[in-house]
Amino acid sequence: MKQNNGKSSKSKIFLDSLIVNASSLIEKVFFFIANIVIARYLSIEHFGEYSTALSYATFFSLMSYIGINVTLVRALNLEYQYFNYHFTNAFLLKAVLSIVMYVTMVISVYFTGYSQDVIYLTLILGVVRIGNEFMKTYYAVDEARQKFVFPSVANSVYVIFFLGGIISVVLYKGSYYHICMVRLIIVILFIVFLSFHTFKKFSFKFNKKLCLQFIKNAIPFSIFAVLWNFILRINAIVISIVLGTTPVGIFNNAILFIDTLSIIPANLRRIMMPVLYKALEQKDKNKFQFTFEIMSKYFGIISFYIMLVLFLFANDLIMIIFGKRYFDSIQVLRVLSLSVPFVFNIATIIIVGLDKQSVLTKILVIATVVNIFANIILIHFFNLLGASLAVIVTYGVIFVLGHVYLNTREHLRLKKIVVYYIKFVIISLLCVFVYDKFFNNNYMKFYFSSLLITIIYALCILLFIIERDDIRIIKDMLAIKK
Repeated sequence: MKQNNGKSSKSKIFLDSLIVNASSLIEKVFFFIANIVIARYLSIEHFGEYSTALSYATFFSLMSYIGINVTLVRALNLEYQYFNYHFTNAFLLKAVLSIVMYVTMVISVYFTGYSQDVIYLTLILGVVRIGNEFMKTYYAVDEARQKFVFPSVANSVYVIFFLGGIISVVLYKGSYYHICMVRLIIVILFIVFLSFHTFKKFSFKFNKKLCLQFIKNAIPFSIFAVLWNFILRINAIVISIVLGTTPVGIFNNAILFIDTLSIIPANLRRIMMPVLYKALEQKDKNKFQFTFEIMSKYFGIISFYIMLVLFLFANDLIMIIFGKRYFDSIQVLRVLSLSVPFVFNIATIIIVGLDKQSVLTKILVIATVVNIFANIILIHFFNLLGASLAVIVTYGVIFVLGHVYLNTREHLRLKKIVVYYIKFVIISLLCVFVYDKFFNNNYMKFYFSSLLITIIYALCILLFIIERDDIRIIKDMLAIKK
């Protein structure tokens, strides 16, 4: 009977992971397509204004998050008998923070020097982005109860409606105001729908003691969320203030690739965390060492390949996807591609698995300070490429500090990992050399040269990285029978 329960539990975990990953993929792909449609439809100046407004609104809306959803999931799992109280706490806290952050956004945007059009767009998109954060709080109620189908389906339908709305504006030759208004209408409709869905399950109940405890529990998550928001969103704001709004669109088109591809380490983290928490409970340090080494290898294989594709074929990707108007995005994407191995960072996952969130928060504090100064200094000297360099520096700091901590404080060995990364660098340089020597000409089509580089990279990985045990490990991960 226990065995069947175990199989049932594993099947549910697998199914839940499949549902969540599919929803995340749909969301990323549809938003990527929507961004392409908007970028190709609007003029480069209007797209820059739209991107600036969206970046500014997103920055402040994410400040209304501050870990409320994670805290709600935790509270509903640990104290489900207080379901009504905890949701009331989350709802009220989200509402208060949303109002505070929106008012802060409204006041601050008038001191940025933005044009009146950008300010109006920001005011509209501020409501849109805060509405998006409210939707995630509603989703958290179902996710806390391990019911992932509804939030996944609802979110997928939302992004489909969003893309459909954008396409309708293009077909009717609307402006960026119409794009923003369509987004606002869709968000409002979904919030109303989700409110009816959620409010059927609970009634408002308030308890001061439970509310204060909820806020206290949210503080560690909130610090992490605020810092991470600074790291991800400050670049576009600094660019808009220092260089103007048009370069923001050019930068966003390039960094969109990095943001979209970050779904890979994010989803792998979701899958790995239960395994790491179990190892922590069993005090199995060897499992952490094994996971650290093997996932560094696999993250390296994926990330260095992505880096190569973005670096070598940035011209083709930008020209095909966004068009000639965004020629300046090519060099930005080439520089940003060098950050990909740092984005695929197993060290941060291991640190959280070791229940050392406070350590990761300290690392993010350092990275946030570095990010702000790097943006200001590097943008001043290198303009738009400086913002790209700041991204590399920031993610590099997080990568290095995370690995140093695991080595010096948790005594996880780095020797194998360093060897792997040296090999990855050599293989990448070899691929770049081969491309420049033989494939970098007008006669070699993008799809053909990219296929040849992929084959060369794969052969090098098979010869110098993959070992016999990797085949067994991959089979175990995929549940393939011998």
